[in-house]
Amino acid sequence: MLTSVRSADVNLLQVFVAVAETGGFAAAQHRLGTSASTIGTQIAHLEARIGLRLCERGRSGFRLTEEGEIVLASAYELFREHERFSRNIYSLEKEVVGRVRIAVIDGLVRNTSLRLSECIADLRKNYPRIQFELQQSGNGPLEQKILAGETDLAITWMPSSLPSLSARLLFEEEEIICCGRGHPLFERAPNDITDEELEKFDWVTDGFALPNSVPFSIPPISTAMTASIEGIAYFVLAGTHIAYLSKPYAKQWIDEDLIRPILPNKFGFKLPISIVSQRALARDKKTAVTRDVFLELHKV
Repeated sequence: MLTSVRSADVNLLQVFVAVAETGGFAAAQHRLGTSASTIGTQIAHLEARIGLRLCERGRSGFRLTEEGEIVLASAYELFREHERFSRNIYSLEKEVVGRVRIAVIDGLVRNTSLRLSECIADLRKNYPRIQFELQQSGNGPLEQKILAGETDLAITWMPSSLPSLSARLLFEEEEIICCGRGHPLFERAPNDITDEELEKFDWVTDGFALPNSVPFSIPPISTAMTASIEGIAYFVLAGTHIAYLSKPYAKQWIDEDLIRPILPNKFGFKLPISIVSQRALARDKKTAVTRDVFLELHKV
């Protein structure tokens, strides 16, 4: 008795259906492309697997037994389910599904150039089966998280070129040296300050590893350490330390005159913010379409 259906059983059932529909072994030869004797052997194997006689054949002609009629109907049902399964799998292959992990460097929430929320809304509308996981990172470049498989996409700046990673520019963010109200340089900021004075004041050391070409990327004096943009802001607002902050992030405090830029025309610079991913992106459809939406909405 058949207790489980194997791929060989499905093949035998297809032979049986062809025989039943054409009306006999001889009639099924052309359809199946094999001899009547081979068809007879295959039907005998199927009957042995099922433990039932499926058809009568002899001088009186060919006919299905009652059990054969039931097996034929069941075979049709099995093939319909198989077709439905195949259609569903094909649909899944065409549809974009799964979880996309997006890591975002700290401090971009106030930068209107980052259209992250718009990207999520667009993806949600056009790819409703994508799920999202947002990861916030406070310690600079995120390429190691991508290489380690801990995230799929990173919105960050990438200080070095790695062969296995692709970085596509989204926008540029202006970075400026800042001091807070109460700092000795505050009343003379932004421009009544010399380069030499910046060597004498206490800076914030952070984990963002600014490009080596940036002046004071390595603080000359530092008694404050943090791994987040928010941490930098606390030290600057305290009036005790100076540090680089992104202009969009500091804008509200600058407008309230709680923070002032220091020599922005001389030491200000633009940091390229990119979307970073594995180069072998084509194999992961959900990550590829997510990156493409980001690039489309951030056209520069």
